[in-house]
Amino acid sequence: MSAKVVLEVLSGCLADACDEVAGLGDITAKADTELCLSLPGPLDAVSLAKLRALRTVVAAYVAITFPVQRPRELLATQRINQLAETIATLRTSKPRPRPNFTSLRLSAAGADSPEMVRFLQELGEACGLPPEEEGDLLLRVRRAPAGWQVLLRITPRPLATRPWRSENYPGALNGTIAASIMRRMAVGEENSLLDLTCGTGTLLIEQLHLAAPKRCVGIDLNPAAIQIAQLHQRQAKRKGRIEWLCSDSTQIDIEGGFDRIVCNPPWGTLVGEHETNADLYAALLQKAADLAAPNALFGVLSHEVKRTQRVIADQNRWEQVGEQRYFQKGHHPRLFRLRLRGN
Repeated sequence: MSAKVVLEVLSGCLADACDEVAGLGDITAKADTELCLSLPGPLDAVSLAKLRALRTVVAAYVAITFPVQRPRELLATQRINQLAETIATLRTSKPRPRPNFTSLRLSAAGADSPEMVRFLQELGEACGLPPEEEGDLLLRVRRAPAGWQVLLRITPRPLATRPWRSENYPGALNGTIAASIMRRMAVGEENSLLDLTCGTGTLLIEQLHLAAPKRCVGIDLNPAAIQIAQLHQRQAKRKGRIEWLCSDSTQIDIEGGFDRIVCNPPWGTLVGEHETNADLYAALLQKAADLAAPNALFGVLSHEVKRTQRVIADQNRWEQVGEQRYFQKGHHPRLFRLRLRGN
């Protein structure tokens, strides 16, 4: 029997998520922030491992739809047992490491109602996981066209939570957005990659999950950020060398020839100042052009949309070839993809 999966995505990442899941199953429905996937067979260790490796997806859920009219009908023993069996598959799947679920948590309209409280308690008894307010096996219950649907998250934490990102840093980029950006930058092993404002390394480390460039350099003015980036790279345990440099990117003197350049400059909220961002952005575009190889591709992510558009319009070394809008915690940053103009 084919297993059904629901994938939660951030606005702006849908196309990249569709591309990433190609081959895992048939996409049966999609919206701006959700994909529905039908696997070619039942849920097993192989399919779970592939789903847990997705990087442009916020969270993945096994979806079971019951042809019932009311949520209270989920309390039927047969339905509780079916959910418990699915949870057992999530908990015992190999290869290791398998997720260490410790408790259940319910997210649903009317989650505090007597029926939903009883549902969670009986399911907890059937699968051996106690209900807790901060439980790590998240269940969502919602209406479906053919009844009511129960979603079981396949990981204790969302897929967007990168285990290697142990240190908090102001303005850090969302992991799924970073994965989307690097897919759009099309960096291969034959390319040279430069991040002019690397922060704690999210873009470059995400790239190592795709391919290790032949040369990879990250620059940031803050020594604390560089130290965290180095720590994050070690914790990510990905093959590939990254040269981390603590310097002013607009003034640095290094060997050029980069055919892929990325930049996530300050947005003027948690980091940077709105008043000085125009000058900073212009200087970064100039330096990127100085260090670029012919026909290089440059990706600039910024929430300062109008200011970035003006800066791009006021220079003649880069031409815009694409633009993608994302959503991150109340912000709508855009990725401006630029191509170096011919001499």
